[in-house]
Amino acid sequence: MMVEAFRSKKDIEKVKRRLKKHKDKRLYPMFIIGLNTGLRIADIVPLKVSDFRGKRYLVIKEEGKTGKKKNIAINEAIKEVIEEYYRESKKDEYLFKSQKGGHIVENTAYRLLKSEFKKCRFKYNTGTHSMRKSHGKEINEIYGIEMAQTVLGHDNQRDTLRYIGMEKEMVDKAILSLNI
Repeated sequence: MMVEAFRSKKDIEKVKRRLKKHKDKRLYPMFIIGLNTGLRIADIVPLKVSDFRGKRYLVIKEEGKTGKKKNIAINEAIKEVIEEYYRESKKDEYLFKSQKGGHIVENTAYRLLKSEFKKCRFKYNTGTHSMRKSHGKEINEIYGIEMAQTVLGHDNQRDTLRYIGMEKEMVDKAILSLNI
């Protein structure tokens, strides 16, 4: 079963409140960075403090899935979370440290976040990819499908609409509005 984008800002706020109070202080920043960059979890877990501190852009030298270089503007939400959670951290430290040294692996991040999303009792399937899909959905709603397609790196608009869960919604809306 595929995961979906979070269906509303209210759902996103529910997750934020839950993660902000969580004893594992890695989860809230991971969620904020995921929502605001649209990166896959595999590209989020190895990030370091130096990737953000004093920078205007997050530079991903090689995205895990595509192998492409990506420059992402660092917005205020990300700046705030880095300042709040990593003020005392050294530049070369991983944001999402493992207890064994290095950074946590994507499966661990997935398991931890998925567990917290489940506790929110959404009536739809969520996972770490919900952050990326929500990023694309929000870009689409504000700037249109062309921008969402570009940001997500898709080859065509139909793939983007399907990916963010809008294709079925649009088809349903068209059919329901007919009433011939």
